[in-house]
Amino acid sequence: MAIVRSLFSEFVEKYFAGIVGEVTEKFNDQSKEQTLMHKSMLTEEYSADMTWKSTDINHSVVAADVVSLGSRLPLKKRDTLSRAEGRLPKIGIKFRKDEKDITDINIMIARGAQEQTVAGKIFNDVPKAIKGVDLRNEIAFLEGLSTGMYLVESDTNDGTGIRVDFGYKAENTFHAKTAKWGTASATPITDLQQLFDKANKDGNSIQHVWISEKRFNDIRSSAEGKDLAARYLDLVIVSTPPRPKRSTMLDALKDEFGATFHIVDVSVRIERPNGTYTSVKPFAEDNVIATPTENVGRLVYGTLAEETNPVADVVYEKSGSYTLVSKFSNNEPLEEFTSAQAICLPVIDGVNSIYVLHTDSAATGLSVDPSTLSVEAAGGTDTVDIHYEGSPGDLTVSSSQTFVTANRRGDKITVKTAANSGGSSRSATVTVTDGTASATITVTQAAAS
Repeated sequence: MAIVRSLFSEFVEKYFAGIVGEVTEKFNDQSKEQTLMHKSMLTEEYSADMTWKSTDINHSVVAADVVSLGSRLPLKKRDTLSRAEGRLPKIGIKFRKDEKDITDINIMIARGAQEQTVAGKIFNDVPKAIKGVDLRNEIAFLEGLSTGMYLVESDTNDGTGIRVDFGYKAENTFHAKTAKWGTASATPITDLQQLFDKANKDGNSIQHVWISEKRFNDIRSSAEGKDLAARYLDLVIVSTPPRPKRSTMLDALKDEFGATFHIVDVSVRIERPNGTYTSVKPFAEDNVIATPTENVGRLVYGTLAEETNPVADVVYEKSGSYTLVSKFSNNEPLEEFTSAQAICLPVIDGVNSIYVLHTDSAATGLSVDPSTLSVEAAGGTDTVDIHYEGSPGDLTVSSSQTFVTANRRGDKITVKTAANSGGSSRSATVTVTDGTASATITVTQAAAS
């Protein structure tokens, strides 16, 4: 097998650059409805050394002292500096046309099909390749924004897993005060007030709040939410207020807190290494995120080795600042490929002024829900919620038995149990700890039938 020039080099020379440019312009058109949040909320930044750094200076601005003439000026405490950093990962995607697809295109050409129609068939993978890179960045951004970290696991990614922690502050993390949202006794407006009170104390100003569709609807259905909307509309309510309309609730929240609330409801389809598809919602639906600005960081990118050392017979085009799109073919068997790759990472900045509310628990300390799992003999994957007052990045997770593996992803634990081929049941204990407090999950697996 050898890499050779595209089988449709005449079309590639004529159309490839224009199609890549057209697709890129379409995906980045700010005049149209923006569907990819990282495109509007991050600033692109080139990294020559292929690393990312998130530096946050906590500017402790205090009023100057009034002193008498000729006296010494009082010395103030210097600003504190926090830093998160690491190497930029490489991401990529590739599509293949097999001999059947190539034959179909050749038949179209032989039958005199319009050139534009043939070109559309040859280059129909180009938009999917470019968008594939953008969607991976969208997943990284939304997961990073909503949890303070980004994790790609090996079973959902055909390549190397990565873990990035942006260092969200434990002192800026809060839980529901009375009860988790969605229950009758929940107090979401009181819970949200915690974020604004802390920001005010820190000298920060929350201007934007990011919330999932599910938790926004919990506000609308709550007694506090209904009352807030009724007061905003100046309604005289003698009984329980009605559930407010979506637009009314958004306006009432902005009027109450002075911040714009954004509903995040993004679903992305990914292909697993085994070829199956699944949809993920990268924004943690139980977390509410408050930020001082809509621009929350940077899309840091580097230069691909293949960009400076191109492979002979491969045709390249650049999509935007960092995505390299290529077209080439192989022999034995005959195949035509379209690929897109980039070295980049969405980076969340200013973590000292980002505030997080966990709406799914009013617990304090460290606990897990559920604390027991019953697994069938065939094995499977379960998700457990972590309720923790500190930063989830301080927690470690371990299993007492090798047939059970556990990995933390933000405030969630993924527990995977291998198949049991034995004639008796078995059990394992998963322990979550910050070095002082700990919580356990008991996993019990049935025997093989």
